[in-house]
Amino acid sequence: MACHSADGSKLVGPTWKGLYGSEVELEDGSKVVADEAYIHESIVDPMKRTVKGFPPSMPPFGAMLTEDQIKDVIEYIKSLK
Repeated sequence: MACHSADGSKLVGPTWKGLYGSEVELEDGSKVVADEAYIHESIVDPMKRTVKGFPPSMPPFGAMLTEDQIKDVIEYIKSLK
């Protein structure tokens, strides 16, 4: 929670509040819907598509978390409306 907030405040990374299902603008100007696949990709390969206005500083967590833990994080993000 040092990098992503759950209450809408801006930290080093974008907030998780209201993220799931929203449209996210990427650094290259394209847009993507923050669905399960996008969030999963952002956890395991965060440099692949960076959110506009945020530095590409998130480390890849794919090797640190199990698939079940990643799914738990995604479910948590989905709950933050």
